Amino acid sequence: MSAIHEDLAEANLAAGNKRVVDAFYQGGVRGDISGFGDNLHDDFVCSAPDYLPWGGDTHGAEGYLHDVLPQVAKVLDFGRFSYDSLIAEGDHVVALINVGVTGTPSMIKISEHWQMEDGRARSIWVAYFEPAALLEIIERNRAQGQ
Repeated sequence: MSAIHEDLAEANLAAGNKRVVDAFYQGGVRGDISGFGDNLHDDFVCSAPDYLPWGGDTHGAEGYLHDVLPQVAKVLDFGRFSYDSLIAEGDHVVALINVGVTGTPSMIKISEHWQMEDGRARSIWVAYFEPAALLEIIERNRAQGQ
């Protein structure tokens, strides 16, 4: 394969992976991520900071869809979502996003690093920037038994 064809193949791979990741966020904006499970490998891994209730490594698509995402949905308002950037290179997609903190006027910036394989997500590594407002709402929910 020529270098030009390799570059085109790489660009097509990156663009397809970027579309899969964008579909996840657009589902979040609509409040419907039910169909996204088809885009996750069965042995999908989500890695989030340990200070969050869903922190650590969650193994398996089912754990991510049924344990992590419902907790995230309680405290993050994807109705107030925007991208700072969505970039892809080969099987790696990075989304730098802004999301509202539920019940507050606050926004939080999150860097999410997706590893893709064969057009499906293999893993996501998540970093939260300045999570004080998020931690406050988590603590308030915990105090109210939620």
